Order: sequence, then C-alpha cells, then structure tokens
Amino acid sequence: MNKRWIAGILITVGLLAPMTVWAAGNEIKAKLAPHITMLLEGRDIGTPTDLPISYNGKTYVPLRLVSESLGYEVGWDGENYRIDIKVPEEDYPLIKNDAVEIITTEATYDFITSLDSKSFLGGINLDFSYTLTEDVARPPVIVMETLNNDHTVLASETKLLKTKAGTYTDYIIGDKNRLPYSVKTAREDVVKLMTEDYYYRITIK
Repeated sequence: MNKRWIAGILITVGLLAPMTVWAAGNEIKAKLAPHITMLLEGRDIGTPTDLPISYNGKTYVPLRLVSESLGYEVGWDGENYRIDIKVPEEDYPLIKNDAVEIITTEATYDFITSLDSKSFLGGINLDFSYTLTEDVARPPVIVMETLNNDHTVLASETKLLKTKAGTYTDYIIGDKNRLPYSVKTAREDVVKLMTEDYYYRITIK
C-alpha cells in the first residue's frame, strides 16, 4: 500500500504544471514522443494510442494508463474538473496481485514454416519462476502479451498459477503469427530478427 501511495503522490506532482498552464488559459505546442518507452518493473505498458508527450524539456505521460498500470482506478469528475485516483475496492485487483513475486523470466523465440511453405509463423514462449508468498483462495492469473515494435498486441495468453504458498516454475507457449521474413532467411537470422522486432510483457491478475 505504501508503494502505491508514494506512486500516487508522484503522479499528482507531475500533473501540477500542465494543470496550471490549462488554468491560465494558455495554449501550448507539445510533441508526441513515440520513441519513449514506459516500463513498469521492466514491463512495457505503452500502447500506440497512449503516447508520452514532450514539452518544454519535460516528458508527460498518460495519467490513466500509468495509474491503472500501478493498480489504481481513475475517474473524471467533469462537473468539478477533477481527476479522482483511488485504490480499487474489489477484492481481486485487475492489474497486480501482491501475493505473487516473479523471480525469473526467460523468453524463447520459436518459429515454424507454414503449411504452404511460403512464410514463417513465429511467437514467443516464456519460462518463468515465481513465489506465492501466501495461500490464496482464487488462483492468480499471469497474462503474457506479444507485441511488435509499434507496441501493437499480436497475441495474448493466460495461465492460472498455484494457490498454495511456495516457489514454482512454469511456462507459457505463445500463439504464432505470420512473420514478415523471406522463407529463404537462415534460421539463426530469423531468430535474431524476431528478437529485434518483437517483445513480450506480462501482468499478474
């Protein structure tokens, strides 16, 4: 809870400058910054429609995207021009399960030749280990998304985790998508290209 509370303070502070500019009735010119990556504990949380902006030497990030990634609920009070950020009331958070600690992740880029031999189909498989710090009534869910360099989600897989406290190893096999490489490309080169063009992110529900 302390971690979320501190994060909430940081988000609020970051909003002070743009809110002051708006209140003064001034117009600003800012630039979209698609080259800036937003990571939450090593996981990419950006999307093609939620890009940071650069203005006056500072970077501003989408409030709702960042807040919800941290596990908060975000509401807009249009009558009072107020943004409300609060901890979810439900017992089963949508973004984070504090009982699960991911220890290691190891991705494997895998591909096959299509049935018509005209293209490659590839995806990401993930081996991971985790600790469940306490017994839980409902099994946590790990979600792995495969994305391209445009931050477009190409595939999404889920897996139920254990409910008893302990340390475990597990894996996820990702769906395969058509790859934009010639079938004449050497296998080692295909893997290299995949590591450059595709990546994954995980969340715990």
